[in-house]
Amino acid sequence: MKTKIFAALLLTTPFLATAQPSAAVDSPCMAKMGHHQPHGGQGFAGNEPTPPFLRAITLSDTQKDQIFELMHKQAPLMRDKAKAAHQAMDDLRKLSLSANYDEASAKKLARSAADMQSEMALLRAQSDQKIIALLTPEQRKEMAANFAGKEKMRL
Repeated sequence: MKTKIFAALLLTTPFLATAQPSAAVDSPCMAKMGHHQPHGGQGFAGNEPTPPFLRAITLSDTQKDQIFELMHKQAPLMRDKAKAAHQAMDDLRKLSLSANYDEASAKKLARSAADMQSEMALLRAQSDQKIIALLTPEQRKEMAANFAGKEKMRL
C-alpha cells in the first residue's frame, strides 16, 4: 500500500513542480491589451466588443448602431466559414492518423481549410472597409495616428 502511494507521488511530482497558480485577472490591464472592453467602455449592444482599430475612437450612437448592424449581418457567414474550416482540419487530422492515408485527399482537405480561412480574411477586410467608411475624417485621422503609435512601439 505504501509503495503504491509513494509511486503515485513520484509520478505526479514533475507535474506539480511545473504547475503555476492561476493569476488574478487585472481587468484594466486586460482592457489595455485589447482582450476585452472594461465596463462602461465603447462596446456596442451591451457586451459586444469594439473592433480593435476603433477602440480608442469615440463613436456616436448612430455609428455604433451602424457598425453593430454590419457585424451582425456578417456573423452567420463568418460562423459557417469557420465551421467548414474546422471540419476540414478535423478531417485532415483524422486522415493523417488513419491507416488509409491518401495524399490527394489530404491536399484537398488542407486546401479547403485554407480557402475558408482566406474567405474569412476577405470578409473581415470588407467589413473593416465598410466600417471605416462610416467614420468622419477626424476619426480616420485619429485611427491613423493610433496605428502609427503602435508601429513605433513594435520597433
